[in-house]
Amino acid sequence: MATRQHSCPHPSFGGLSLATLIVATCLLAAGCGDKTAAVASAGAIDACTLLTAADVETVLGTAVGEPQTRSSGKDDFWVATCNYSGEAGSQTRSAGLLLRPHHGSEGAPQAYADYEAGLIAELGSKGALAPVEGIGERAGWQDFGTSIGQLAVFQGPYHFILSASATAEADQLTNAKTLAERVLEHLQAR
Repeated sequence: MATRQHSCPHPSFGGLSLATLIVATCLLAAGCGDKTAAVASAGAIDACTLLTAADVETVLGTAVGEPQTRSSGKDDFWVATCNYSGEAGSQTRSAGLLLRPHHGSEGAPQAYADYEAGLIAELGSKGALAPVEGIGERAGWQDFGTSIGQLAVFQGPYHFILSASATAEADQLTNAKTLAERVLEHLQAR
């Protein structure tokens, strides 16, 4: 079966909050992908079962409130988000997860390559992902040149994007990697 490639729009996120970024990515990602490609079974998952309040509180070093969640779609075409925030002194710290099936007929490495190609097509060289080793089958960090960066991870039939605030102890990427490891542990335990 032939696989068509589609690029997805990726607008500039300058000045937007983490929650807004995740919701915007959610809305964009829900329409992305090629529905004619062979799809590994990837049933819908509640994103907050993978990104837990306890994990976020441990990494961000502050209590977080109830998560903001969103899910849409059905069958193998769905997207789910989970976002937490909490106050640490005068700063708001947050972490968010967007989860969806990647629909790559040739597995996670090709889905990663297709995703990055779409980012580059829309954003030019700023869309290139910095490879991150040791997380999932493939992972890459994208720094938007703002206070928000995101870690894209491809594992099995899933693609997830994780963002996390920096803390005094760690930068955004380090915190996102730590949370990604926990998300992958919860995913594997399913």
